[in-house]
Amino acid sequence: MSKKKIIFIINPRAGIGHYKKVSRLLTKRLDLSRYDYELVLTRYRGHGQELAIQAVVDGVDIVVAVGGDGTINEIARALVGKNVTLGFIPTGSGNGLAHHLQIPVCISKAIQVINESHSLEIDTIQINNQICISIAGLGFDGLVAEMFDRSSRRGFFPYLHYVLKSYTSYKPQTYIIEEKGEKTENHNTMLVSIANSSQWGFNVKVSPKASMADGCADICLVKKPGIFRLPFSTTALLTGNLHRDKKSIHIYRLSECTIYTKDNTVQPCHIDGDPIKRQSKITINVLPKSLRIITPKQLV
Repeated sequence: MSKKKIIFIINPRAGIGHYKKVSRLLTKRLDLSRYDYELVLTRYRGHGQELAIQAVVDGVDIVVAVGGDGTINEIARALVGKNVTLGFIPTGSGNGLAHHLQIPVCISKAIQVINESHSLEIDTIQINNQICISIAGLGFDGLVAEMFDRSSRRGFFPYLHYVLKSYTSYKPQTYIIEEKGEKTENHNTMLVSIANSSQWGFNVKVSPKASMADGCADICLVKKPGIFRLPFSTTALLTGNLHRDKKSIHIYRLSECTIYTKDNTVQPCHIDGDPIKRQSKITINVLPKSLRIITPKQLV
């Protein structure tokens, strides 16, 4: 049996920098009877996508992203609709997609998932002609993503610092969702989360029932709780029960829609944790089963 060609694309800046450990463990843990592998480092933003595009041209069978959700997104863009499988070793800060798919954050165990080579097809989301794999957002979480991106510090506590720093002063916006020409009622919310998977990261779930194989995105409109409701909403968020708090969140499950601010005010926006240009309007289309990905479980 011929070996499969596999390339590991590593973002050396992701998380706290595990790339040397990954390199060392690959020589020990990867099943070299099944794989011929190559390891390359990204040098700048967008480089991962360029390397993945070349991997497709070169006939590579599996492209493995080593980094956080942003790195996975960058590499996955080149693989959507292609006959190439995506794998990943999560070394980022939040690792939301890894938690959703139950891919271990332990590097050795993540390599073992790749050795087992079980794969399935998942949905992706096209947002204003950009690809989202896990979760995107308008509003407050986009603002936090902008600040976190500018920081040299990584991990949960720096992220929490920016959440707390911005929460009091952030003013909710009025959003409208339009589906097939029909408008919803106005929603005055702190943020709009477009969820293909269940969580932002750090195991903090915005839509615990989100599926990556149902042909829909969960459009989650999260209100800014008042001072007296804040402890209850925070507890619901951290325990995976925010979707049950009807006073704090409204969820639409849609395959396509347009979301815009009532007064056309541009808002911070992120896709898979990486900030993009601020938007006043985004168009969403789910691309069913458009990406093949290695996972340890059948269901997503």
